[in-house]
Amino acid sequence: MAKWGEGDPRWIVEERADATNVNNWHWTEKNATPWSKDKLKSLLVGIKVEDDDVSCEVTELSKCEGEASANNRKAKLIFFYEWDIKLAWKGKLLDRKTLYEGTVVVPNLSDENDSDDLDVNDKGLCIKFRH
Repeated sequence: MAKWGEGDPRWIVEERADATNVNNWHWTEKNATPWSKDKLKSLLVGIKVEDDDVSCEVTELSKCEGEASANNRKAKLIFFYEWDIKLAWKGKLLDRKTLYEGTVVVPNLSDENDSDDLDVNDKGLCIKFRH
């Protein structure tokens, strides 16, 4: 334990009359939910997967519930997020006129889960015929 006045020079809040959080030494938290929702939508909607036989595109981010925060402690950035996402998609086999639609649900997109632990569920397939 350091003696009074011999501590870390970054720990100077008690010595400041205005108690400023110098160099973000103390925990700070910013709400990143609105920014994250917009970013997820811009990254996911419009994604196209194509090869010689199939074409598929994410058409809508129909559900995006959860929260995100950006934290700072001792000048280190720490991000927390937890999302429940539902995406709508459309696709077709290139040699047919049948249009396929469906949804994909990601119920546990979180900073706590590795990519191997991520659940991705296809919630049904709807087939539409184009004229």
